[in-house]
Amino acid sequence: MSPEQNHLREVVRYYEDTGLDYAEWSPEYNMHFGYYRFPMNPFRREPMLDEMNQRVFAELHLKDDDALVVDLGCGLAAPSRAFARRFPEKRVCGVTIVPWQVEKADQLNRSAGLDSTIEIVLGDYLRLPMEDDSADGVYALESCCHCEGLDKRPFVKEMMRILKPGRRFVVVDGFVKREPQTFGPLLRRCYAEICKGWALSTFPHLALFVQALRDEGARDLEVRDFSFRIAPSVLHAPWTVAKFLVKTLRRGEKLNPVRVGHLKACLLGLVLGLARHRFAYCLVAGVKC
Repeated sequence: MSPEQNHLREVVRYYEDTGLDYAEWSPEYNMHFGYYRFPMNPFRREPMLDEMNQRVFAELHLKDDDALVVDLGCGLAAPSRAFARRFPEKRVCGVTIVPWQVEKADQLNRSAGLDSTIEIVLGDYLRLPMEDDSADGVYALESCCHCEGLDKRPFVKEMMRILKPGRRFVVVDGFVKREPQTFGPLLRRCYAEICKGWALSTFPHLALFVQALRDEGARDLEVRDFSFRIAPSVLHAPWTVAKFLVKTLRRGEKLNPVRVGHLKACLLGLVLGLARHRFAYCLVAGVKC
C-alpha cells in the first residue's frame, strides 16, 4: 500500500470511529469550530457553528444564476444543509471519502426535507467525478487539512479545476505559519499528537497554500484571521470532552485508540492555538482567473 493510500485509510478509519461522537459537539453534526460575533451568547455553541457556515456562504458572493456549489469534505453535510436552507433555489453537492457518511448524511438530509437540493457523493476530493469548470462556487470547511503536504497543492489543483472562471472558492482551516520542524520540542510534540489524533499529515502552511493558489490561477486572494472569532467555541472543548467521557464511563463503554486520540487532539488544540506566531485559524478566499 502506498503512503497516500495508507493516509486515506487512516482518514476513513478516523471518521468511521469518531463520526457519531460529533453529536456531542453539535446535534446538527457541524464538524468544525464556530464564529462568534457580538452580541451572540458565547455559551451557546450551535448558533456559533452555524454562523461559521453563513460566513463561508457569504464569501462565495453567489449570483442569482449560479446553480451548483460544491462542499469538499462534507462530513455528515451539516454545512450543506445550512446552504440548502439559505439557498433553496440552488443545488449543493457534498463530497466525502467515508462510505457510511454518505448513508448517514442522506438520511439526515431526508429528515430535514432537503434531499431534493443536496447530493452526497462518495469520492476523493483529489479526484472529483466532475467536469472542468462545472461549479459556480466551492468551499472546504476544515477539510483541506486532510490532504497531504504543507501546500495542499493536489487539493488546490482539483478545486480550481472544477470551479468556473470568475467564480469564488472559500477555504476555512487551521494553518501553520512556520514549518512544524522549527517548532520548539514541546510544541512540536503537541503538534504531532494533534495531527495523529485528527488523521492529518500536517496542517496547511499559510504562505505555501496561498502560493499554490496563485500558481493554479487564483486572483483577488483574501486571507482573514478568524483565530479570535473561534476562541469562544474552542473554549467549549474541555467541557465537551469531559461531559462525553462521563457519559461514556456511565455506559461502561470502552474507547478505542482512535477515539482517545481524537479527544486528546481536541484538548491539545487549545495549546496550539495559543502559539500565535506559529498557528492561525483563517479563511482564505479568491476567484479563479
